[in-house]
Amino acid sequence: MPAAPESPWAALDRRRDRGPRRFPRLVVAVVAAAVLLVGLAVGGGTPLISHGGLVAIAEDDTDDSGSDSGDSGSDDSGDGQEDGDGQDDQQDQQDGGEDEFPGRDEIGRAGADEYVDITDVDRIGSRGEGGDFSGGSYSVRCALSDHKNSDNPIIAPGVRNGAQHTHDYAGNESTNFASEEETLEESSTTCTNGDRSPVFWPVLRDLRGVGPDVGVDGGSLDGNVGSFVEPDTIDITFHGHGSRRTQAMPLNMVLVTGSAKAGTNDGEGANAKYSCSGSGRLTDLYPICPEGSSLMRVFDFPSCWNGEDLDSEDHTTHIVYPDEDGECADDLIPVPALRITVGYEDPPPGRLFAIDSFPEQQHDPITDHTLLEYLSSERRAQEGAECINAARRCVQGAGDDAAAAGSTDDADRVPRSQSFAHVLATHGKHGAKHGAKHDAGQAAANDDTSTAPASCAGTPPALLTAPGWAPPPARREHAPASGAPGLVCCC
Repeated sequence: MPAAPESPWAALDRRRDRGPRRFPRLVVAVVAAAVLLVGLAVGGGTPLISHGGLVAIAEDDTDDSGSDSGDSGSDDSGDGQEDGDGQDDQQDQQDGGEDEFPGRDEIGRAGADEYVDITDVDRIGSRGEGGDFSGGSYSVRCALSDHKNSDNPIIAPGVRNGAQHTHDYAGNESTNFASEEETLEESSTTCTNGDRSPVFWPVLRDLRGVGPDVGVDGGSLDGNVGSFVEPDTIDITFHGHGSRRTQAMPLNMVLVTGSAKAGTNDGEGANAKYSCSGSGRLTDLYPICPEGSSLMRVFDFPSCWNGEDLDSEDHTTHIVYPDEDGECADDLIPVPALRITVGYEDPPPGRLFAIDSFPEQQHDPITDHTLLEYLSSERRAQEGAECINAARRCVQGAGDDAAAAGSTDDADRVPRSQSFAHVLATHGKHGAKHGAKHDAGQAAANDDTSTAPASCAGTPPALLTAPGWAPPPARREHAPASGAPGLVCCC
C-alpha cells in the first residue's frame, strides 16, 4: 500500500526544529578553519574574521605604509565591502531572508480552537464593524484576476513580498509592488464596467494540497502552504446606510477593512467575518460548513469620510465605520458602504483550510482583510450614489448588464492614482478639489448618454424617510415613444 503523501507542514516543522541557520553556519565554519590553516602554513600572519570576511593582519605593525594600507582597507569594508556584505546578503537569502522578512522563526498553523462548526454559532454572531444598510445599492461585476503575488502596493509600496502572504486580485490586472500611476491607467481590468480599481485579499488554501510556491517568498518560506482554493463567486456591492443621503465615492479613495496583524495586536483593527451559505450566522473563526453549503468571507468597509483626505498615514483614520445603526457622526460625510463577499462552493472539509498570513500571525482567522483603491469614474460614482439615494438596486457594467450601467467611453477614463505613491501631503488638496466638485453640483456628471434604468420601481425604506431627507417623487414606467428603446421613467 503506497505511503500517504507527507503533510507540507512536516517540512516546516523539521526546519524549525533544526534551526534555520545550521547548515550555512557549518559551511562558514569549515571554510574559516581551512583559511586559518592555510594562513598559518604560508606565514601570512594571524587571520581575523571581520565584516563576514577573512583578512590578514601583519604581525609586524612597525611598517607605517602597511599600517596605512590596513586602515584604508578597513575603511572600505566599513563603508560596505562588497565581498563581506555580499556574503551576508547571500547567506540571508539562503537562510530564507530572516533579516529582510521578519517572523519566519515563528511560523505555525492555525489552532484547532480557531475553527467552529457553523451550527454552533449564535445567529447574532460576530457582526464586527459595518454591515448595517439602508436605501439602495449598486454592484460592480469583477471576476478573479489570473495573477497572484505577495505584494501590498497600498501598505508597502515598492517593497517586494511586502505582505509575506499571497493575495487574490480582482479588478486591475497589473497590481504588484511596483504599481504606479501609468501602469494602473494602462492596465486591463476584470470589471465589466471598466473599473480599474485594484482589489485584493489573502488567498484561501487547501492544506491537503501542494501549492506552486514551495520554497518561494510569500509561500512556504513565509509559512503559507497548501494549494490555492479559487473563489466561485465575488460580489462587490456598495450600499446605503443610515438616514442621510450618501455622497458619491471620491475617486482614488483608499479603503481598508480588517488588519493583517490583528493576531499579535490583541485583535486591534480586526473585522473578519465568515459564514456558510444559508446559515444566517457570522463568526470571526474559520467556519466548518455542512455539505452542500458554501464558505463565505464577508468584508465590510468603513463609510464615514472626513471630507478631505483620500488616504491617511495609517490608511484608516480618513474614513471610519458608522455606528451600529449605520449612522455617521455629524462632522463626517456618508459615502457608499462597500461589502465584498467571496464565496467558495466546495470548501475543504473540517479544519483542512486556512487563509494566508504573515508568518508570526500563524493563519489566525481574525487577520482576514481586504484593500482597494477606488479607480472608477466620476460619472459611475455619481450614478451609483443616485441609485442608493433613490432606493434602487443597480448593477454597473457593460451592455446588457442591467440598470444604471455607467458609460465606459473615453470621457470616463480612469484618473491617475495618487495614493499608491503615498503623496500624503497632497491629499488635502485632492480632497478639496473633489469636495468643490461635489458642492458645485454632482448632477453635472450625468449627461444624455447615461444608460436609462431598467426599472423605475423602488420605494425608500423607513430610514431614508427620516427627517432631513426628502424622498424622490414616485416614478412610473410607461411605454417609450415610437422608435425609442427601453423604458421611460417619469414623475
